[in-house]
Amino acid sequence: MSYLSLYRKYRPQSFEDVVGQEPVVRTLQNALRRGRVAHAYLFSGPRGTGKTSLARLLAKGLNCRQGPTPDPCNVCSNCKLISDGYAMDVVEIDGASNRGIDEIRDLRENVRFAPTEGGYKVYIIDEVHMLTTDAFNALLKTLEEPPEYVVFVLATTEVHKVPKTIASRCQRFEFHNFTTEQVVMRLQQVVAAEGLDVEPAALQLIGRHAGGGMRDALAILDQAVSFQQDRIEEKHIAELLGVVPQEEIGKLLNYIAGSERLAALTLLHDMISSGADVQQLAKDCISFLRELMLAKAGKTNSSGSGPGETPDVMARRWPNLNALPMERILGLIDLLAGALADMRWISPVWLPLEMAVIRGSEEETQKSPGSEPRVQAAEVSKLTERVQRLEQLVTEMLADRKVSPSTAEEEADGRVSAWETKLSPEAREERPKSEQMESPESGADRQAEFRALLAKWSDVSEKLRQERQAPVEAFLRESKPLGFDEDGRLLLVFPRAKEFHKVSLEQTRNKDVLERVLAQVAGRPVEVACYFEDEISDINRFPRDVEKHPPAEDFGEISGVEAAEEAAGGSGNPALDAALKIFGGTVQEVRYESERG
Repeated sequence: MSYLSLYRKYRPQSFEDVVGQEPVVRTLQNALRRGRVAHAYLFSGPRGTGKTSLARLLAKGLNCRQGPTPDPCNVCSNCKLISDGYAMDVVEIDGASNRGIDEIRDLRENVRFAPTEGGYKVYIIDEVHMLTTDAFNALLKTLEEPPEYVVFVLATTEVHKVPKTIASRCQRFEFHNFTTEQVVMRLQQVVAAEGLDVEPAALQLIGRHAGGGMRDALAILDQAVSFQQDRIEEKHIAELLGVVPQEEIGKLLNYIAGSERLAALTLLHDMISSGADVQQLAKDCISFLRELMLAKAGKTNSSGSGPGETPDVMARRWPNLNALPMERILGLIDLLAGALADMRWISPVWLPLEMAVIRGSEEETQKSPGSEPRVQAAEVSKLTERVQRLEQLVTEMLADRKVSPSTAEEEADGRVSAWETKLSPEAREERPKSEQMESPESGADRQAEFRALLAKWSDVSEKLRQERQAPVEAFLRESKPLGFDEDGRLLLVFPRAKEFHKVSLEQTRNKDVLERVLAQVAGRPVEVACYFEDEISDINRFPRDVEKHPPAEDFGEISGVEAAEEAAGGSGNPALDAALKIFGGTVQEVRYESERG
């Protein structure tokens, strides 16, 4: 066939034609100009960024009749042969097809022959990371000390797979993806050279979906020319790629920003019905909001992947979207990113996006992130009464014992807040009013509640998994619940070998997550305390005195709880007596399996 694809037809024929790889071009031109061409180069970078094209330009600069020169003439026979791919002194090898040791042995034999047309033989090995280990080893010596007329150019998209022994023998150049502006600029040059009628918005859409690769962009344009004979518009490219035009993306997000839920869902379903890729639609919405976020932060549009409009135009076309505060934009991006992640597991695939649209439309009526739940008036009154009663008890206690007022007040306030403030709003609503904010007072109550919690222990792990808290669930799995202490704290015991899990679970973020889930399961706020097995002697004294209490060989279920409150003499511990008087606690005795006779 006589037709030549656009990406082949418009491959750069001189260093000046190369777009976006200025550091590489400058280095190679200076090397040619000063006669400092290395014996081996390693070109690495994403696909379609010009690695093979620059390798051919290097070969052209070396073998041009006027060369070595940084400006090959493209007129002499050597330049034309290299441009057409027929030069005998420029050997291009596909590393994926010629990856064995036999092919490399043939290469080593051919290297010894001098060039026939120009002054250098250039070996271009594409996708060199596909070579086998034996092939790499066979290439080592030849690559390090080739004949003076041989230059190797190794190209790869996965440089981390190239052995260090190979990479260290080459000058390495890193190729980068093209920006959208660079891609669009090149497309405009091709459109002008071909005499095509293409809408600028269509070129922008091609540039955004080329993934930073020039070859991909030219291939899309080539396909669009076959798809649409006359003027190519943005809607044609969108239909060809299965994406949604920017105007429709802006309209959808404008409905969401204005809390127009029905209009947003209707437009979303129209897009899906027209064949739009749901995952790509979510990505486009995120890109649109990203550019809006950067514009709000004072950064101008650099990638062309978002609205790209002035504030006046934004206010006229999408007034609701333009009026969004930064917090709301961040919230929408988070919603859409979560929906995009959920699409891998949920069917139908558009359900997470529908949920994100509904939640985003209702964002105006929801509380802003970080706001604390309001406390009801009845709860405030109840708290006030309890605080007054505690203050009276503290005053009576201070009259009998010499205790610091500040210490007593801090302990009292801390105990109240520990039970009252950690209960989630959902748990408050689910529990009867008469039971809300109540902690077990007696040892029997604590034991009964602990047994009830153990019966629902699997619910804790399940809720953690549902909330995507797999690390917390993994840390919890290595512990064993031992019981509630006098303060109502749940004791979790870890083996010494699981120190990492204990320390990780004690981190504020992980501990808050676990306590919130435990509160939902237990129906009251539950504070967690983590200890090692050899730190626990009984549930009343911890951490224990290691010298007085040797480590238990095994800890089993709590065998019994005996009330031992001493009415006359107290416990002998002033702090413990003060706590017993304020909170009505009891002294308990805990026996373990290893201590039974």
